[in-house]
Amino acid sequence: MDVAYLVTEGGRAAPRSEPIDGVLIIGRGNDCDFVVDDAAASRQHVEIARRSNGFVWRDLESTNGTLLNGTRMLEGLLKKGDRLQIGETVLRLEVEESETEAPPIEDSSFFKQTVLESTGAMPARTRVAKADEVLGALYRVINEIASNYEPCSLVDRILEATTGAIHAQRAALFFATPDGELAPCPVCGRYHLIQDGRLQHVDRESARISTTVTRRVLSEGESVLYKDNASDREIEAAESVLALDLRSILCVPLRGKQRIFGLLYLDSNRPGQPYSHEDMLLTSAIGHSAGLALDNAHLHMDLLEKQRVDLDIQNAWSIQQGFLFKDWPENDPRFRVYGVTYPARVVGGDFYDFAHLPDDRVGILIGDVSGKGVPAALSMAQLLAEFRITVLQDWRPGFVMSVLNQQMYERSRHGVFCTICYGVVDLRTGKVEFCNAGHHAALVGGPSGVRELAPASGPPIGILPEVHWTAEEAQLAPGETILLYTDGIAEATPVLGEGSEYGEVKLEDKLASHVADSPREMVEAVYADACAYCIPADPHDDCTLIALRYEGGP
Repeated sequence: MDVAYLVTEGGRAAPRSEPIDGVLIIGRGNDCDFVVDDAAASRQHVEIARRSNGFVWRDLESTNGTLLNGTRMLEGLLKKGDRLQIGETVLRLEVEESETEAPPIEDSSFFKQTVLESTGAMPARTRVAKADEVLGALYRVINEIASNYEPCSLVDRILEATTGAIHAQRAALFFATPDGELAPCPVCGRYHLIQDGRLQHVDRESARISTTVTRRVLSEGESVLYKDNASDREIEAAESVLALDLRSILCVPLRGKQRIFGLLYLDSNRPGQPYSHEDMLLTSAIGHSAGLALDNAHLHMDLLEKQRVDLDIQNAWSIQQGFLFKDWPENDPRFRVYGVTYPARVVGGDFYDFAHLPDDRVGILIGDVSGKGVPAALSMAQLLAEFRITVLQDWRPGFVMSVLNQQMYERSRHGVFCTICYGVVDLRTGKVEFCNAGHHAALVGGPSGVRELAPASGPPIGILPEVHWTAEEAQLAPGETILLYTDGIAEATPVLGEGSEYGEVKLEDKLASHVADSPREMVEAVYADACAYCIPADPHDDCTLIALRYEGGP
């Protein structure tokens, strides 16, 4: 087998290499197989696994992403010389081709085993007299189970193929919990059993087996062959062996990529027909292949489930977009307004809104619910609905903020809160009134420069009951634009290098250079500049902006 290494280039740590044998987890956490000392690395960042077709890698939903040969990707096949980049650290794959031939099958010892003869001694290793027959049976079994990706059906095929190959009287496949307890099939919740050629799915009581043997297999990871002329006192005295009058037992572990997650068990009460050493060789090889096949089947099911969840999330994004305001007014010469949100995880907790209010007033709102994904999106949808109902009763910022806070506090669980900024513009006079609950201050840009408006006067909503927020008043001049934004813009950080956050200073400079633009042009320019600052990655948090330009006039 070829020997593969992962070799570091760049980064803060000294160069090192790490062999790849099975699965290698790379990240900043101390529990990783390959620890990367890089600020851009997530706790568990990348997984590399050896497969029959080479080495495959996938990004473990890292915050800052992974580059393959300079291109941002999520997964793929690694070839010799390919480079994965995490922040400043580059990991190069090196492969040394083996020139040695594989040993003959009769000298192979790829599993631990125990054979108990009548003397109780461990016999010397012998040639496998039926090598061709064993290999032929093994090939047929592996071929039958290799393409089955439905775990429950796959267990049946493994049992049928095994009993057919070695003419077993009774066989069962058991799964195991991480602490070594036997468990049923995780799909159907039953135990799969074949007895005298009849396949059954039974309860635990009907699947009686030698627990003495199974404990040894799970704890030691060895294959066990017992014959009734053996002198293993522990097995001979076992209650289940005596009760079932067992003459021969064969039990092998099911090895997955990470651990032993089950066992293949065969027994017989036929006198004079014990399972043989060749049977154990074949069954152990089947157990190893079956373990990998079941592992792949579970991975296949996980992939299908992920695809289903991804589709649900895409549908959730469509629903979430339906909550956000879209019909921006274009016919009122006194103002223009535009908003947009770019979620970091397809759906998120950022939101914005626009409201026509009585007496020639308009309101703009922006908020950021704590957390990510669907839970944050659901909280966002409820907040928007409550905001639209509340402003119909009373549009004043202080009142609206108090109502939203009380409602969110009463339903909030697990520390969910929301930063929010809400302002009202009187289109007749240019007077504005803003209230800010733990959010970034609004920015006002115009011919005379850029200034802050309405810094936070209290905590985010949903944390404390009966909080009072102070509303700040100001005057807009014709041609000035109010810009509201979330922390996905202000905290945008480059993946490579030692750059700081995008920050308010860069945001104000960008706003100053676009004060003559329309709100839409301004919003798109700010977001594009924040993304360019993060290249080659995207901003790691949801990014939302809304801008209102006051033109003046009666």
